[in-house]
Amino acid sequence: MKKTIAALFALATAASFAGTLQIGFFTPGPDKYADGSVVLDGECYALVYTTETSQETVRIYPGALDGKCKPVVFCLDEDETAKYQGGTWGVYLLDTRDFATDATGKTLAEVEDGVPTVINVKAAVTDGIAKTSGASSAVPAEGVAAGAYDLAGANVPNPVVTGIKIEGANVIVTVKNTVPFVGYTLEAGSDTLSFTVPEGIVSAKGEDAGEITLVAPKNDNAQFFKVTTVK
Repeated sequence: MKKTIAALFALATAASFAGTLQIGFFTPGPDKYADGSVVLDGECYALVYTTETSQETVRIYPGALDGKCKPVVFCLDEDETAKYQGGTWGVYLLDTRDFATDATGKTLAEVEDGVPTVINVKAAVTDGIAKTSGASSAVPAEGVAAGAYDLAGANVPNPVVTGIKIEGANVIVTVKNTVPFVGYTLEAGSDTLSFTVPEGIVSAKGEDAGEITLVAPKNDNAQFFKVTTVK
């Protein structure tokens, strides 16, 4: 890994000229989607520029392989760098799975003019880089977790409980208002202030229509339940 980092930033340094910007990046993995599954080979990572009022995707790199991002250096020349002042840089993992084409979530969307035709949601891997020129690192310490995605920013609806019942040793909860690229689970607690995910929980991926079922073992200490997304 140290050799990889050294090679990556040797490349960035060699390409460094006055006024240009190079941001080196890779992930240690495993990187996951918001449903908890490992990212598909060829999934995209994006260099994003953020200001107080806007966010712009500047580069997209389809570099996922074996659950992590291969080393890359995002390079901007002097003219391009001059357009981005006063904001910060970040690298985001995109979920570009096309569930309309493949409901199993095993197919990435088509790319047109370098941009995926579907972006379900994105997760900030590294952000807040204020550098305006020279070489910088955006390498995270860990892989991307399922809970890292900005669901609110993508207008993902809140799940709604439609029913709850006890069957034998299990609590069965039915839920609607879910989406296929997010995983859902149950948290339980003895009161309404402290919740944890119980052992033995059966989580589920969402669906565009209909209801999903979440199952948790019945426990005398678990008097209250709430639906949440997987982390």
